[in-house]
Amino acid sequence: MSRGRAALPPQLTVLLCRGCCCGTPGKHPRVDHDAQEEVLADAVRDHPDVELRVVDCLDECERSNVVVLRGASGRPADRDTWLGGLLGERPTTALADWLRDGATGPLPDPVAGLRFRHLPPRGRR
Repeated sequence: MSRGRAALPPQLTVLLCRGCCCGTPGKHPRVDHDAQEEVLADAVRDHPDVELRVVDCLDECERSNVVVLRGASGRPADRDTWLGGLLGERPTTALADWLRDGATGPLPDPVAGLRFRHLPPRGRR
């Protein structure tokens, strides 16, 4: 048995919503959701400190497609960055490039404009 170091948790987790309406052609028929997921997966593939997780539903359906950046550099650990309406090639590519470049510094303009403040539903605080 080798005594290598234990794998460290990722410094950034990207949650990609693919639940009831995000990532479905029913709500956004002109978006290639599979291609979008692959672009983001490819961007993090060689970065052990960045992880892409495809999740069922983030409960922000009116803002689909939703992505959450959890633990992004330069942001407090207890604050997620929520992005809504990640639908086009330009913001998807900009996000992928930012991830590929180490997810440091400010979000690129096509992505920064998609930020919104997520408020938990009443009763779930």
